[in-house]
Amino acid sequence: MPRTIIKTKAIVLRSRRMGETSRMATLFTEDVGKLKVTAKGARRVKSKFGSGLDLMAEVHVVCYVRDTRDLQTLSECHLLHPPPSLGSDLERFSLANAALELIEGLTIEGEPNERLYACLRGVLDGLIEVEVDQVESLFWYYQLRVLDALGYSPELQQCVGCRRDLTDSWLWFSPAQGGSLCAACGQGVGMRIPRESLTFLTRLQSLRTYSKASLPPAPQRRGEIRTALNTFFDYHGSGRGSLRSLHFLESLRRDQSALKT
Repeated sequence: MPRTIIKTKAIVLRSRRMGETSRMATLFTEDVGKLKVTAKGARRVKSKFGSGLDLMAEVHVVCYVRDTRDLQTLSECHLLHPPPSLGSDLERFSLANAALELIEGLTIEGEPNERLYACLRGVLDGLIEVEVDQVESLFWYYQLRVLDALGYSPELQQCVGCRRDLTDSWLWFSPAQGGSLCAACGQGVGMRIPRESLTFLTRLQSLRTYSKASLPPAPQRRGEIRTALNTFFDYHGSGRGSLRSLHFLESLRRDQSALKT
């Protein structure tokens, strides 16, 4: 059976034990998209793969690929960038994991998307660098860039119904309709949301690169923005956009809020 040799950069989305000495990993590669591989002997002390299969690591890989197989053979793996040093910051760590989950859930094997690869590489780097109050805003920016790269970017500047500018104080946001609706066209469609929250998302969507100077939204707007983006992903990803890491982070926030009251 003929096989192809692939050499490409990749980011490790998932890695787990396989048998006594090997590992199975899901990679998002720059050239061929998502790829599931086996790394024989990867768990041995003197493995040639070293720490290259650690979650979130960026690596250069050589794989033997057969079209008839779901699981490919990893031949070489050289570390380019180690996993981001997120320390004990649970919010940064959870959002980094959510970034991986998003790519794994919304892509299929064998479909390359260089923009998605760049988005993932960028958010993993950015989560180390941004200030505490900008961590979640960076993740929202990443979510918007992912939607754009997949062709599902929401309409945030005009009403998707009448195509007029959004000037009402309270508006509607509908994943099924593809974005924002004015008060007249909404009439109970989707979720009701203040214009302030949509204005913030519009600014994020218009950025070519995330800027540390971007001011985070008011605290009372954060929950609305989370809900709008997460429901949009759930709808257009047929449930694959629902992220365990975000559910964990939300439960952590609720617990912290309860302790303060």
